[in-house]
Amino acid sequence: MGGKRELLAGLLYKTRLVETLGRFMAHNKIVILNYHRIRPDASTAETPFDDGVFSANADQFFRQMRWLKRHTRILSEQELIDQIVTHNYPKTNRPSVVITFDDGYEDNYSIAYPILKSLQIPATFFICTEMVWERKLFWWDVMAYLIKKCRKPSIVIHDHEYALQNNRLKVIEDFQLRMKQYPCGRIRSELRLISEAAEIDLPSDGIQDRELMTREQIREMAAHQMTIGSHAHTHQALTCLDDCGHEAELTVSKQLLEQATGQPVKSISYPFGRYQYIPPSIQDAARKCGYQLGFTSNFGVNYLNQINDMALKRFSGELDKVSTTSLITVWPELFASKEMGFPNR
Repeated sequence: MGGKRELLAGLLYKTRLVETLGRFMAHNKIVILNYHRIRPDASTAETPFDDGVFSANADQFFRQMRWLKRHTRILSEQELIDQIVTHNYPKTNRPSVVITFDDGYEDNYSIAYPILKSLQIPATFFICTEMVWERKLFWWDVMAYLIKKCRKPSIVIHDHEYALQNNRLKVIEDFQLRMKQYPCGRIRSELRLISEAAEIDLPSDGIQDRELMTREQIREMAAHQMTIGSHAHTHQALTCLDDCGHEAELTVSKQLLEQATGQPVKSISYPFGRYQYIPPSIQDAARKCGYQLGFTSNFGVNYLNQINDMALKRFSGELDKVSTTSLITVWPELFASKEMGFPNR
């Protein structure tokens, strides 16, 4: 976020007017904040993987959570389900907020989870089971790794030349936008082509393994106030699949997570969850597979009188400033059409 919104957020936060606004403006709506990765505070070096999935560093995340704990009503998954099912929304002078994480990166466990636990804040972590179970990093991270490591001035893929000098991030974004529409087999083929063109080996098993949560860590989080949800099995766009493919993606991840945690999995975060990737047929398929909530990547406000339990809107991206996060929770309409930072995952 930049410009006028950032200036306004900073002013309202410093003067504490954002807290006053919250008592008057944040009724009849639920705001959902979505994170992906959290950087260590001391980490100044660039990641060899995708920069775009980092939402904040540890100190920024702690400051945001502390503010939310003091000034908002943070709902657990079950509280959200109960309110939507019963339409019994408690009258409160605090904004209602839900905290979510997508994908299943290791820093969710080592950085975010201890902060949430210390502040007694509930959150839902949506896990992509194939990556965690097979210890294979997400394709956008592998692709970014290859482009960043390449020392050639350009690479040629499908007879198209990509200039890399001072242009790597743009090339990474171009590949991301195209590859998210591919089925898994084609994504694997594309990564091999990029590896060959860049003359860089795919990251080793050990490198990929340490970026992801383990089943044991997921089980521990589920036992301590955190909720585990599904992010489908392979994280491919569900629109690439037929009805049988939808059912497999939705049920396999649910079953694996329930076996790992010993708890029911009630929510799904749709991969690449923009409207074009989650038509009503996919929302219906998720409901038939036993999910009670569906979370999208669409920016927006969940108004209580028109809430769609299988297409909940969220705010994600560069949630790196407590001033920004506080204003989103209080006055989300300012940001409802603003994409804050990185392409949706």
